[in-house]
Amino acid sequence: MQRPYCEPGLKKVYGIDITAVDPKGVGTTQAKSAVRNGQDQMVLTTTTDATLDQFGLVLLTDDKHLQNADYVVPVVNRARAGSPGVTKALGKLNDVLTTADLASMNQQVDSWRRLAQDVARTYLKDKGLLK
Repeated sequence: MQRPYCEPGLKKVYGIDITAVDPKGVGTTQAKSAVRNGQDQMVLTTTTDATLDQFGLVLLTDDKHLQNADYVVPVVNRARAGSPGVTKALGKLNDVLTTADLASMNQQVDSWRRLAQDVARTYLKDKGLLK
């Protein structure tokens, strides 16, 4: 059984003893269902997971700051999309995009079944980044 990378911190900082790992994947429907059904006690997911409400789950607050914040950083292949225009456009997006924005867009796609390109287009227009 592969131990989770966060196990030492969970034990040291929060006193959580990981006794077993159910390898269903990070934030998968199967993992969240296992917690909802009582098979597992917690699931590793992301702060932008917009489907937690559907499973009756909540994000735990890391009030002891065990986990560093993740930041969305656009990465592109310089030869294919690294032109100054693309760099400028991604820089403007990076200035306005928030975790709450990502969670909202994920909810629209994952829960409401809207098309990702439609959600993205609406977001960019609302932020004044697309005409």
